Amino acid sequence: MNIEDIKHIRNTLRIGISEARQLLEDHGTVTSAIKKWKEKQAELLAFEKNKKYISFKNWFYIKDFFIECSQRFFNDNETIPNKIKPLTENYSKKLWNNYVSEKHRHLMMVTSDDDWKIKHVESFINEWNWTTSWNENDEGAFEKNVKHRLDWDANDMIYFFWGRYTGAETNWETLYKYWIPFMYEDEMNIVVNPKSKKVLVIGVHGSIAIGERIQTTKD
Repeated sequence: MNIEDIKHIRNTLRIGISEARQLLEDHGTVTSAIKKWKEKQAELLAFEKNKKYISFKNWFYIKDFFIECSQRFFNDNETIPNKIKPLTENYSKKLWNNYVSEKHRHLMMVTSDDDWKIKHVESFINEWNWTTSWNENDEGAFEKNVKHRLDWDANDMIYFFWGRYTGAETNWETLYKYWIPFMYEDEMNIVVNPKSKKVLVIGVHGSIAIGERIQTTKD
């Protein structure tokens, strides 16, 4: 095996000498080795781009934001992580653009009806301020005050978005029973059920509302 060929592969692809040697051994010629390596990288890139979910335990939202709440709600109940599928950034972006807004990456940037794909938003903050229950760790408050307002089945798949690039797939029951770690008082979130036109908009200072999303051809 020609050491100069191995070095050429290494320098061209910017890989280690051992990997370059293995490529040459597997594919016979420098040209074939380089071509096969590039094809493999393209396949891996396409796979990552189209991947929908990331590992729950490696989800940055769990590590950076859910610290206190996750200790209580998720680590003590091994079934819950199996019901929550964190979305990759690419997949979250795709769903957000389809269901929420192609113009803005966060609800706090929405200033007019033209900024998002939601209409007829009606607040019920006068009947329930969610931050009060959130601060009191009232676990049953969401089920009591929100569930009856939406004709969603317990097992309906929903998407909970913190923004364009951060979302999670779960079911309606998981959210209304274990809602506390999903929420932050200075954030705005939106919950989408692909089977329903209704959406749940969760705002700052305890605001909460139900609106209707504009149906798209992608639904």
